[in-house]
Amino acid sequence: MAQAEDKDMSSYSGNIHTYAEMEKITTEGEKSNGWYILLDGRIGVLKHDRQVAELNGRGVVFGELSFILNTPQSVSLVALEPTKAVHFDMPLDQLITEYPDVTKKILVNLAERLAKTTEDFISFVEKT
Repeated sequence: MAQAEDKDMSSYSGNIHTYAEMEKITTEGEKSNGWYILLDGRIGVLKHDRQVAELNGRGVVFGELSFILNTPQSVSLVALEPTKAVHFDMPLDQLITEYPDVTKKILVNLAERLAKTTEDFISFVEKT
């Protein structure tokens, strides 16, 4: 998964949030209120209240899909341990203009996720 580089993080103008273990960060079905960069901790990705993935590692970008598409959250995100993340709620045009490096990383992240989804789909079809 694409990550924001540490050298970039000091220049970000987002708000740092600290989440307690099992605290919800986003809720499936709710309107997106921005996107995040993980600073520390682990995040569970839940679909219909069942964990389907985990995000971890400093610099991981998450929450960007709903933000970019201006759609409700497709999953819930919950802190699996004490977690810190930078939250951004700037408009997409501002993100592109002010943070082209992060925009590129988000695009790479989305491309990696699409490639993985395609690979999983092909594997599923081949098994049936």
